[in-house]
Amino acid sequence: MGLRTGARTGRILGASAAAAVALVGTSVVAATPAAAASCTAKALETVIIRSTTSTGGTALAQLNKGESASASCTMYYGTTSYEKCGIVSKRWVKVTRSGVTGYVVGTCVTITEN
Repeated sequence: MGLRTGARTGRILGASAAAAVALVGTSVVAATPAAAASCTAKALETVIIRSTTSTGGTALAQLNKGESASASCTMYYGTTSYEKCGIVSKRWVKVTRSGVTGYVVGTCVTITEN
């Protein structure tokens, strides 16, 4: 009788394990994140696209007044303040223009969500 119970228990546990694997597989598919929002930055004044969130970062390119670039919808903050476009801030925006990705001062651009 002990053998029967053991065999029966093994079948039940085996079925439970198979169900758990099926649920795990389903959970992974259901947990796929939604697409991230995209934004556009438009320069209010000519700004330098830099390698880091610092006015000392390497200049990679330039975004001229009135030009737009694809941008992150997230604001970034440097460790030191700057004064640009009449405002003191630490805020930066990550942009990509002509294949170059870097950061521009956040006080000299407007951000719109696409």
